[in-house]
Amino acid sequence: MDLLLFLLDLGVLYSIYAILAISVEIEYGELGIPNFAKSAMYALGAYSVGALATRIGVWLMGVTWQGEFKNTSWVYATLVSSNISRNPLLGIIIFVIPLIVALPIAAFLGLIASYPALRLREDYLGITLIAFSELVRVFARNYEPLLGGTFGAGVPNFLAFLPVQLRSLAFFAIAIGLLLLIWALYYRLTTSPFGRVLRAIRDNQVAAQSLGRDIVKIRAIVLVIGSMLAAIAGVLYAFYVGSVNPDDFTVMKTFIVVLMVVIGGKGSPMGPLAGAGVYIALDRSITFLKQQVSLPIDINYFSYILFGVLLISVIMWRPEGLIPEKPPLTVSGSTLEVREKQGSS
Repeated sequence: MDLLLFLLDLGVLYSIYAILAISVEIEYGELGIPNFAKSAMYALGAYSVGALATRIGVWLMGVTWQGEFKNTSWVYATLVSSNISRNPLLGIIIFVIPLIVALPIAAFLGLIASYPALRLREDYLGITLIAFSELVRVFARNYEPLLGGTFGAGVPNFLAFLPVQLRSLAFFAIAIGLLLLIWALYYRLTTSPFGRVLRAIRDNQVAAQSLGRDIVKIRAIVLVIGSMLAAIAGVLYAFYVGSVNPDDFTVMKTFIVVLMVVIGGKGSPMGPLAGAGVYIALDRSITFLKQQVSLPIDINYFSYILFGVLLISVIMWRPEGLIPEKPPLTVSGSTLEVREKQGSS
């Protein structure tokens, strides 16, 4: 049973990071925009859960909130979870509403992020988006009425109406289901004419623009899509952990997700899935070794060293990643000739 719970939790965490990696792949792998504000979009999904889930539950229960949010959110989250165990509809509402709220907010911020992406060089764009990401985190950390500041916010268990043995399985099914749906839509997008336009802009923006493609509009659409996907991952993460703390969403999260895309294979539909799998496997292995192996040195940051070495190794010896990008599928010349003959006849 312990092994099963471990695998289910690992599957949920993998799904969250894979969705994040897909959001970066669409922006960076397909279009070529390095969105270093990814942790901000990821955080927005979690912030919507931390700010709304417990408050909505308390309001629907008809209970008056007493005390400061930072001191009482954990108590009320437990109270709401207890009520969900008797009222499944309350759990569904608590899951759906923060998700609905997070998506348009993330889309709006993604649209805002598209403007500097049009006017700044890659290096200045990276600095600007990192600053924006930190601005979102610092605001949430210091404005205590939103998420409790450094205390964080408690999150009710929206699956509390299920038996304890089934909760992890149900959450795993939800996370994997969302991942499969998002990946299928992403694959459909990349193999469509729109996906070929994205790669054309990535490879030669001037040529794509000379053919009448609206670069401004396309970049805005892609950043909106990527931001919404990151928000979905943030919502899942908040419910998975059961709490929200602004310090969990530093800019390091962005670099980790970019690492997944680079390792998996930039521009490859299977790249985000492979990269997320490699990261989760290494991260969990390092965490296990930290607990089991006693060393005379502090190895708290050993994972960062290992991932840095891995990134450098991939860039030097396999820059295309584990699963390289394949040429786009096109119709062969012989097939076109046959179709022309059939049409003329």
